[in-house]
Amino acid sequence: MIETQLVFRNEYRFDLRKVNSVLIPCLFDDDASLIITVQPKSRLTKNYTSAGKLDQILIDYPNKLVASSQVINLSKNYQVNFPQQGRFQLEFFPYQFLGKTLISISRILDYED
Repeated sequence: MIETQLVFRNEYRFDLRKVNSVLIPCLFDDDASLIITVQPKSRLTKNYTSAGKLDQILIDYPNKLVASSQVINLSKNYQVNFPQQGRFQLEFFPYQFLGKTLISISRILDYED
């Protein structure tokens, strides 16, 4: 069984005003694998499968260095693997059809004997 630790959870209202992106206010340090959950709280008019794009932004570089981008699916739990190591933040670019949405991020705990 995989042990996880919740590190971020917030509800957003993308239907109240147009939002280009959301910067997740957590700092991740060498977390190669996270579990991302994007749950729309309002009913979707069509059967969409993806929620938006997630960028891994390395923060130890000047300006904003995007190390990787991944499309996030609308599923219960979606594991995201990041190829780059180091300190980073996440920026989520939601698709326009999302209304009231809950975003949560969990870290996979790695116990070494």
